[in-house]
Amino acid sequence: MKESALVNLIEQWVDASNAKDMDHLQSLHSKDVVFYQGPSEVALKGWDYVRDRAQVFWTAFPDYRIKINDLHVDGNIVIMEFNATGTHTGQLLGYGPSGNKLDFDSCLVFRISRGKIVNYTTYVDMATVLHALGLIEIKGARPEAA
Repeated sequence: MKESALVNLIEQWVDASNAKDMDHLQSLHSKDVVFYQGPSEVALKGWDYVRDRAQVFWTAFPDYRIKINDLHVDGNIVIMEFNATGTHTGQLLGYGPSGNKLDFDSCLVFRISRGKIVNYTTYVDMATVLHALGLIEIKGARPEAA
């Protein structure tokens, strides 16, 4: 695929995620997509997991939004630096709603084949997310670093 087509695919992924358009989102993935979220040591396979993971965030943060900060393309790999925002009004990992605002930068690495996302890895520091929401304390962390 041309670089412009790869960029367009990821922009569609962001738009579908922000619109909570599960049908469009599914159409962008291969049915046997592999999802890996660091620091987990387990790769999760299949559309069902991707769908369920999206639902977790959409439920915890009904106003969840992703904004692309930058895209980097190398062959069939697209790295997306992004900012995520939302208000914690639902359950997240067993934590009840805090009402706090989420605002963090992170990175996703997508592998594309035949016009579909076949693999992606997300690098989200959940401790930082939970700390920002006031759900956990990170002793010794300076406020501007956590």
